[in-house]
Amino acid sequence: MRAWPLAFCPLVVAFASLPLFGQSPLPPPHAFGPDTTSTGVFTGAGTTPLGLSCTAAAPPMDCSGFLAGDLDGTELDVTVRIPAAPAPHPLVVNLHGYGGSKNSSSAWDDKLVARGYAVLRYSARGFGKSWGQVNLADSGVELRDLRSLIGQVVDDRQRLGLQLDGGAVAVLGASYGGGQSWLAALHPGFDSPAGNKVRIRTIVPIVPWIDLLASLRPNGRETNSIDVPGSYKLSYLEGLFLGGLRRDPERPYLNYPGYLFLWNAYILLTEPNNLPPLGTQIVDGMAGYRSIWWQDSFFRTVADNAAKRLPQLPVFELQGFTDDLFPLPEALRMYRALKALDPNYPIAEYFGDIGHPRAANKPGELDYALARAFEWLDFHLKGIGTPSPSCHDPAPQLRCDVLAAVTWPAAAPFDPADVLRVDKVADLATASATEALAGDAVITFNPANLGGLFVDPFVFSGCEQLNPCPAPPPDFVPGDVAVYTVPASRVAADAGLPPGSFLVAGQPQVSFAATTAAYREQLDVRLYQLKPTGQSTLITRGTYSLDSGSPLRPLGRRGVRMASYGNLMAIEGGDTLRLEITNVDSPYLAPSRVPSATLISEVSLEIPVRRPLR
Repeated sequence: MRAWPLAFCPLVVAFASLPLFGQSPLPPPHAFGPDTTSTGVFTGAGTTPLGLSCTAAAPPMDCSGFLAGDLDGTELDVTVRIPAAPAPHPLVVNLHGYGGSKNSSSAWDDKLVARGYAVLRYSARGFGKSWGQVNLADSGVELRDLRSLIGQVVDDRQRLGLQLDGGAVAVLGASYGGGQSWLAALHPGFDSPAGNKVRIRTIVPIVPWIDLLASLRPNGRETNSIDVPGSYKLSYLEGLFLGGLRRDPERPYLNYPGYLFLWNAYILLTEPNNLPPLGTQIVDGMAGYRSIWWQDSFFRTVADNAAKRLPQLPVFELQGFTDDLFPLPEALRMYRALKALDPNYPIAEYFGDIGHPRAANKPGELDYALARAFEWLDFHLKGIGTPSPSCHDPAPQLRCDVLAAVTWPAAAPFDPADVLRVDKVADLATASATEALAGDAVITFNPANLGGLFVDPFVFSGCEQLNPCPAPPPDFVPGDVAVYTVPASRVAADAGLPPGSFLVAGQPQVSFAATTAAYREQLDVRLYQLKPTGQSTLITRGTYSLDSGSPLRPLGRRGVRMASYGNLMAIEGGDTLRLEITNVDSPYLAPSRVPSATLISEVSLEIPVRRPLR
């Protein structure tokens, strides 16, 4: 285990000159300690020959083999696909998901090559046939590998005839690769080993994390995942941990370094905390070195570019309404921050029923979303397409901030007519209704009840990102649940909509008073659509953590305003909305180990809505 100290200036210094600081959705100041990584071991040096060999002497061709990263010489399994199109070729780097390899989601590569792009695929260190150990998309390790490999294939020192355009590079990736795509924005311009200029012209993160800590340990705060420790997504964490362990006789060593085993054990055995040494180390590692959200240098660059009216790095992001691992708030926090720094920042979003479970990942929607991503690449790498002066003109993906698809039942086929096009995220909803929900309730939790601690690691086993995946089993709630209902017809009337169906459009907000003698509590909400037949469908969920900081200091009465993850979902006039407030949402979230009895009162539900699209 090695520590790599990196200097991070407090964000207050970065944004001291910004008039919006303190009231805009930017990350708060935080000074991180040293990083934790494992490098220089199991590099494959002297074991695997280096260099690429090609399937043909001229394009179209695929060139595969091993290249050594310049950080520590770790040998990485690489394939470069070269199209038949005229050179030089714009380059798209396609980064795989967690536990995958360079062969994951290869159908995307075929489509990219057919459009005239060269495609760089490689297995991240510790995965596939690549040597080294996994460092969880560390900005100083895996991202160093990314730049090293791009530089090497641009240089083409073997003279294979790759003929790549180092000035026209895009980084695209899903899930684990999506988090790295965002981190690639830290260094969009760099020199190759031979001195060639490399420029990343756009990034396309697909169902990524923005803040890894917020994704894995959500606390309900939009901008600060650190100061109040949240609750770990236990089923996902253990599914990822077990699913990412490599079992390959040709790589007879643990692909996880020791610190990842320590982190996992600490998460399993303790109440979430930021205490040194391991609690602090986990926070520093996940937030400080593996999340674009906490990189003050990135936001300083955006602010400087805005002040000087310089071009910004264009971003097209795909995020899932129904993705409970990296949910909608991941995209929204960065979207809002970038727009606060530069109202004209070129970031576009596709929101839909895609991503990790419980997303349906309908093939028609995946094809539609990826086609929008490919059009984005055509514009920013090849100059194909003309940005329209308004959202609803041709080529809307080059102008609309947001494309959002209505979530329908899994059996209903995807229809492009269900895609809403709006100029900005705030335009998803056109009205809202606030419903006061009568009745106090007491919810209790006893940590001796182990029903909330079981995990379902199959959530990730055999399930590649953005492919059809089995949904996790229904939640089992061993504690009390406060239940409130409101007729959909009342919501429509209170929002000023005509009678009949409407769309829940955005993030429903739940407000209530929580009174407890406990010092720490996890509070969870789930909002369901209830049909007259009794069938229920989860619309969205959310979680919020309360922590006094000391077992000797009870929480007492606290006001809670909790934003759910959000959705764009059709509600019929005869439906009922059912709100559940609880302190157990397992196996999704690990229950708190602190026993509690909590009085829930003064409940209200704010629902953003709009008329149906058709």
